[in-house]
Amino acid sequence: MKTVSFQGAQISPGQRRALEQQRQIKALMNPVLTEQVAQTMAELEVRKEQGAKPEKQWFLESDTRGTPSLAEWMGYTIDSAHMGTM
Repeated sequence: MKTVSFQGAQISPGQRRALEQQRQIKALMNPVLTEQVAQTMAELEVRKEQGAKPEKQWFLESDTRGTPSLAEWMGYTIDSAHMGTM
């Protein structure tokens, strides 16, 4: 196992400010995120105990392939029953 030492490494004043800002933001955000996660988990547990099913997040809107024609885009449908045969 290699040991890496950064003793004597210098960072610029701009890097030091950016690092301090990151630390301050992280210190502020962690409690908020932790609280939100705890509230969400508690709500999910209550819903699970009540027998509620999870909300459906994703649903299929359309299962078409290819590029629609201008008529289809405008709302007209192509009815193959009324099309003539050649």
